[in-house]
Amino acid sequence: MDFAYSTEQEAWRETVAAFLDDRAPLSVTRGRAERGAGPDTDLWRRMAELGLHGLHVPEHHAGQGFGVEELAIVQEEMGARLVGTPYFASTVLAGTLLTALAEASQPAATLLRQVATGDRIGTVALWEPGTGWVDDGPGVRATPAGTGSAVLSGTKTLVPFGTEAELILVTARCDGRPALVAVTADADGLDRRTVTGLDLTTRYATVTLTGTPGVLLAEGEAVRAALDNLASHAYALLAAEMVGGARACLEHAVAYAKQRHQFGRPIGSFQAVKHLCADMLAELELARSAMLFAVWAVQVGDPRAAAAASMAKALASDAYLFVADAALHVHGGMGFTWEHDSHLYLRRSRAASLLFGDASQHREKFLRHADFDADPDRSPLPLRKEP
Repeated sequence: MDFAYSTEQEAWRETVAAFLDDRAPLSVTRGRAERGAGPDTDLWRRMAELGLHGLHVPEHHAGQGFGVEELAIVQEEMGARLVGTPYFASTVLAGTLLTALAEASQPAATLLRQVATGDRIGTVALWEPGTGWVDDGPGVRATPAGTGSAVLSGTKTLVPFGTEAELILVTARCDGRPALVAVTADADGLDRRTVTGLDLTTRYATVTLTGTPGVLLAEGEAVRAALDNLASHAYALLAAEMVGGARACLEHAVAYAKQRHQFGRPIGSFQAVKHLCADMLAELELARSAMLFAVWAVQVGDPRAAAAASMAKALASDAYLFVADAALHVHGGMGFTWEHDSHLYLRRSRAASLLFGDASQHREKFLRHADFDADPDRSPLPLRKEP
């Protein structure tokens, strides 16, 4: 059961980590969050120069042609530093959705190229007030308005970086069929309002569409298939981000336990602190193993990908919540202050654990996806990485 990244992938991790340490340290992210500033445009441009925006996009669509594993490495390192950019919204969500449609839709291919090069910040509008994610179906209405276009009416909520995005992919219902419509930031009848959330480093918006024109990218089964594919990617890659955040919390806690002295010795020498750190590591390693399997399964199209992605999201949520809280307690009274970074990780852990469904919802999804009547040697659980 070797889930380790290859030598080349670890070299990629080092490159990404060095870049983020230089251009997006936590101190900078914290400062921008406290000022209420939007995404760092210079950072976004430099990320484009490194090829991060189109990392998993095919080369013939202006991407780098790498896999989901390389993208997960970026997500993990960004999560470790709480980088406050629309990367997950634009590259992971919008990029993945457009990639699934690009071969059959020229408009989707054109938009994908813009997202993959970082020329446009994209996002997706999936949720609606009082409803779930994809399962409940969209309530926003799309009315055909000529060849390849539609007019939208309705409201979407919790749109990640919806105020800053230049392109919004909106799920809607057109003549009783699911539809995906692309709306630009300057479209008529588009109203975007920032939502204040628990996580200070991530921004969300409520988007109201009133006779808003857009490009109709796909309808029917093509939309359902693209959203199912997006779900597996989103769960696995959000799990990678949460694993990165939990890893950083543990590292900070261990470093503090080594240098903070009480009663004449480091607090890390006390049994209570030792056991707490050991519990944090155990939770983190379990979540990391599930995440690595899920990322691999999504990348190769394994039949267990959907089940593995949901289990990875559930375990990563549990781990991040526990580790962020425990790390704060290791820091003692200092960890509870506004000036300390612990509360930023605690806030991110709470918000990320709920995004796309909490741990209990994903355990239910896992049970629905897992085929327990199948070949017993091919377990639905993340037990084995097959050749």
